[in-house]
Amino acid sequence: MAKIKTKNLVKGTIKAIDKGAIALSKTKDSIVNIKEKFDDVIDNESNANEYASSRFQTTTEKVINKGVGNFNKSGIKNLKQTKENFIKAKTKISNIKNRRILNKSKKSIKTAKNTIKTTKKVVKETMKTLDRAKKVAISAIKKTAQGIKTVAHGIKATISTIKAILAGIKALISLIIAGGWIAVVIIVVICLISLLCTSIYGIFFSNEKIDENSILMKDVVAECNKEFSDRLQVIQNENYHEDYVLNGEMASWKDILIVYTIKEASGINKKEVATIDKEKIEIIKEIFWKMNSLSFEVKTEIVIEKGININEAPKEVEKKVLHININHKTIDDMAIEYNFNTIQKIQMQEISSPEYSSLWNGIIYGLNATGDFLSWRQGDVRWGNVRIGNTNRTISEIGCLITSIAILIEKSGVDTTITPFNPGTFVEELNKKGGFDNNGNLQYTPISKIAPNFKYESNVNLSEKDKEEKFNLIKKYFDKGYYIVVEVKGATPGNQHWVAVVDINANDVIIVDPASNQTNLWNAYEFSKTSQFIYFKVN
Repeated sequence: MAKIKTKNLVKGTIKAIDKGAIALSKTKDSIVNIKEKFDDVIDNESNANEYASSRFQTTTEKVINKGVGNFNKSGIKNLKQTKENFIKAKTKISNIKNRRILNKSKKSIKTAKNTIKTTKKVVKETMKTLDRAKKVAISAIKKTAQGIKTVAHGIKATISTIKAILAGIKALISLIIAGGWIAVVIIVVICLISLLCTSIYGIFFSNEKIDENSILMKDVVAECNKEFSDRLQVIQNENYHEDYVLNGEMASWKDILIVYTIKEASGINKKEVATIDKEKIEIIKEIFWKMNSLSFEVKTEIVIEKGININEAPKEVEKKVLHININHKTIDDMAIEYNFNTIQKIQMQEISSPEYSSLWNGIIYGLNATGDFLSWRQGDVRWGNVRIGNTNRTISEIGCLITSIAILIEKSGVDTTITPFNPGTFVEELNKKGGFDNNGNLQYTPISKIAPNFKYESNVNLSEKDKEEKFNLIKKYFDKGYYIVVEVKGATPGNQHWVAVVDINANDVIIVDPASNQTNLWNAYEFSKTSQFIYFKVN
């Protein structure tokens, strides 16, 4: 069972300074106030524009007044410029608001006889106004962000504040879209997106769909994974072999995207990383292939082969074996290659923090994860030493299957009898309920005593099937709503490994691997050794 290599963090290191995010800690209370006041007036649309305008001015002045004491003379000058930009933006917003009210009134008079047509026209006008408001906001953002970045040096937003604001923005956007509150949209855009999306933290918005033409980061990840898989297949097709071995592993997508973020959002020619276009895709791919390379060789080796019949002894056979080696670079290697400066290295350490794991998972997997289950690994120090059953073996040693099942239980959202629920508490409870035999083999019935609505169904044998057949079978069960764990090392005695399937796209099986950060099943493991899968049903 593969063990996770861990990297010790140096305590006391100065954390990253993100010039674009410096006002976040100062604006957190203001943002909360906006949302609270917004909730109070949501049932009174006639007061919405007046309220938004008032809160915009109050929030702006609070942000500025609180920040004055922390900046030097140069900072104060830029801060004043920032304030002027906010005031200009407010004036433009007020004009848009008045035009919208006037247009809406005219349309209401002309179309009073036809309610349906009136509704359609109001909706269209609202969307046009939102588009105009967005353009005004973007213009203000460009000026505002520059001022903020200039005075921001030396100020650090805490991780908890960043995460709270990111979550708050998403919640507010959903609420705003449902209610059509144009003024509040503008406030959120100017006060928050200018701070976050133009900083390194903008990467956490790269899976948000703005319009039908938006390119999402999860799609770029899938495209790169497919290109990698295609290259593996080309090597196999062009080199005669009777067996093949896949050595090494890909660089984690988290590391790849961290390098991209620091290079683009914090480099000489700074760019926002919240959106993706064709040029940015090419940059991501360039980094991907710099961090992942393939080499191979064919060797003639003696291989132990199982007998056809159950009573037939294994025998030695000479075969041509294709060895494909996956070589990857670390983020530290890339920091040297791209000549990151001191600030960039500090930012790289900051955004690599485990505190951001759930946000990175949302980007890489494209899932709206509410917890950190996508980061659960069998070797985690919180539970790695928990013994399995009556054996002397631990979760870290032989807990890949039970960790994979725990991941799927958490992903399913079913209730459990354990609080908190994680691989460690899961195994401890299974130990009490006879969840393992004397050899540490999992017994499936006790699982439903802990997660009553998560039930074992059966397993499917994948031996002797080609890659396409295996993919189609896994996809068939996944599409039916089953929760699947797959064995990936041939199920030979003493050499089994299980992973959790969390998604399937057109070409790939996306996994959470309890022993690594790999996300693509057959880029990480030889498809020929995928021996079986177990599936569960949620009632």
